[in-house]
Amino acid sequence: MSDTPTNTDQRLLLAAAQAGDEQAFQRLVEPYRHALAVHCYRMLGSVHDSEELVQETLLRAWRALSRFEPRVQLQTWLYRIATNACLDELERRPRRPEPVDPFPDKPIGETAAPIYDPAARYAIREGMELALLRAIQELPGRQRAVLVFRDVLGWSAAEVAELLESTVASVNSALQRARATIERHMPAPPSGAPDRFERELLGRYVQAFEHDDVDGLVALLREDAMLRMPPQPSIVGAATIVRFLRERASGGDLRRMRLTPTRANGRPAVVAQRLDAEGELAPHGILVLDISDGAVIGIDAFIKPPLLAHFGFHAGATG
Repeated sequence: MSDTPTNTDQRLLLAAAQAGDEQAFQRLVEPYRHALAVHCYRMLGSVHDSEELVQETLLRAWRALSRFEPRVQLQTWLYRIATNACLDELERRPRRPEPVDPFPDKPIGETAAPIYDPAARYAIREGMELALLRAIQELPGRQRAVLVFRDVLGWSAAEVAELLESTVASVNSALQRARATIERHMPAPPSGAPDRFERELLGRYVQAFEHDDVDGLVALLREDAMLRMPPQPSIVGAATIVRFLRERASGGDLRRMRLTPTRANGRPAVVAQRLDAEGELAPHGILVLDISDGAVIGIDAFIKPPLLAHFGFHAGATG
């Protein structure tokens, strides 16, 4: 059941909010918060920055609410504000691709995300594939926005032109250039439906760490599996990856690494905590697994302890 207010409730909340009722405003925009966070994340590649930009978006929306006209859909208006906030942020950044963070999948039972046009090129898994997101970071700001709206959300060129206060011809030109860049950086299309054995394999992956089972862990990885840890060089080969995970990451014993299953970017993942010298659990990072045909073919490792807070783990938490 959706938490989005009915049209009547929305009109009442809008009237109250425009009269200065901040609580009514929060109720009005809350159903769109997650979609805005995902949008900002796609634009910026940072889960932390996306949260900050959502706050900035809602602050701008509150300040401009008196000028909002109900003939425009509220979600479209919020997307416009969020996109402009992201473009402002990108203007402040150095002109080079930023590393992409993992983004936690939305827990089952929360308000449903917007329904995307099935014809959109990258709509599968909400366009959250890490390879796609890394490629998006290669684009200039407005090309990012055009690609996301056209090829992920499935908006028409006319809708995107109106949101960006541009022309259909300009949008189509930007989309053509953006697609060419994406194809250069992401030649393979996003993977299809999730592997039906993902959950079982993820459980075996966690158990291998729990039992310091080197052979068992090697058996879960395809022989040519790849461990990606930007900006560090990737590690290729099942045995080489497991040797690195045991000797370097886990300090000689896989049991020193405590893993908790989760999901990120539409893929199975683990929250990694590590036992420190005092025997206390310290945040370590997020590992996102790429599974195909019953084997792990890739691991995206994000060794960035602050990320754990976005997955529900905080200092002192043991999962």
